[in-house]
Amino acid sequence: MLSDGALVGVAVERRHCRACGAAWLPARQAARLPRHTFGDAYRLGAAPPSAADIARADGYARRIAALWPGPPPDSLLDVGCGNGALLAALHARWPDARRAGVEVASRVAAAARRTGLLVAATLRPGMRARLVLSVNVIEHTPDPRAFLAALRRAVAPGGGAILVCPDGSLPWIELLMADHRWSFPPAALARLAIEAGFRVAARDPMPGGFQALLLRPVLPPGLPRSAPPPRGAIAATPRRAYLAAWRALDATLLTRLDPGRRLVAFGVGEAARLLRAFAPGTWSRIAALTADDPAGAEGLGKPVIAAPDPARDSLLLALRPDAQPALAARFAGCHLIRWDDLIPR
Repeated sequence: MLSDGALVGVAVERRHCRACGAAWLPARQAARLPRHTFGDAYRLGAAPPSAADIARADGYARRIAALWPGPPPDSLLDVGCGNGALLAALHARWPDARRAGVEVASRVAAAARRTGLLVAATLRPGMRARLVLSVNVIEHTPDPRAFLAALRRAVAPGGGAILVCPDGSLPWIELLMADHRWSFPPAALARLAIEAGFRVAARDPMPGGFQALLLRPVLPPGLPRSAPPPRGAIAATPRRAYLAAWRALDATLLTRLDPGRRLVAFGVGEAARLLRAFAPGTWSRIAALTADDPAGAEGLGKPVIAAPDPARDSLLLALRPDAQPALAARFAGCHLIRWDDLIPR
C-alpha cells in the first residue's frame, strides 16, 4: 500500500542495517513501485486542506516554531509542501516571511497553488531560504543522502533546515507503506545529516512516532564529511516480529468474527486502508463503515452508515492499535472486535 491508500501489489519486505539500525525497501521491491509514485494519480493532499489537514499542520507548525531559535526567518521553503497547509500554519506565526514550496505530485501541487503559494515541481539550483523545511519526505526518496545535500544547498547564509520524518527506533505502521523506502532511527538520520554537510543543532522527539531535527550547515555544498558510527543501533528482531504480526492478522481476525452478525467497521482513515491491504479476507466481510467524520470513505468501496445496530452488528475497530483501547469504552454496548493485542506497540 502507498501512503495515499492505493494498493500496488508490492510485498512488504525490509532490509536491516546491523550497524546503524536503518531499514529500507529492497531494490527489487522498489523497482516494482509505479514509475511515478507521486504522479497524477497520487491522492494524499490533492484536495484543499481539510479540517484534519489544518489541525495536523498547526501541530507541526507549533513544534517547528519552538525548534527554530532566535527571530522569525524572513523566508521559508517547504520541500514536499503538499497542499500548502503547513506553510499556511507557519504564515499565521511568521506573517512577514516569504513562502514558497516544492511538490512533485502534480495534483497536490495544484491544490497548493490554488491557495496562492508559489510552488515548483522540483528543487532547482538557486532556490534558497533562511529556513528550509522538509516534513515526511526523506523516507520516500531513492537517495536520502543526496536529498539532504540538496536541502543543504537550499539553505541561505545564516539559515538552517528542519527535517521531520518517522522515528525508526520502534517498528510501527510506517514500515507497511511501500513508498516508505527508508526507516531511520535518530542516530542513523543524524549521521546522514552530518555526511551531507550539516550539524545537528537540536532534536525534537515528536509524539506519534516522529522526529524533528534542526540542522545547520557547516560545510560548503558537495564537500564530503565522515561521520562517527551511530550508537545504540536497534535490532532487526522487533521489525521482523512486527511485520510477521501483520502477515498473520487476517487469519486471526477471521476467527473473531461472528457469522451471525453483520460486520461494521469504525474508521475510514489510514488504519482502514491498511486492513484492506493486509487483511483482505476480513475486509471482504465488512458490510458497512461508520465514523465520526466520514470524509475519505469514498475510496474504500463500502457504504457508510450513521451508526451500528448493537443488536445485530459486530463493530470492528478500523483504527491504529494504539488508539483502540481508548475507543473500546465508548462502544461497550456493542459486540466489539479489537486487534491491538495482535500487533506489537
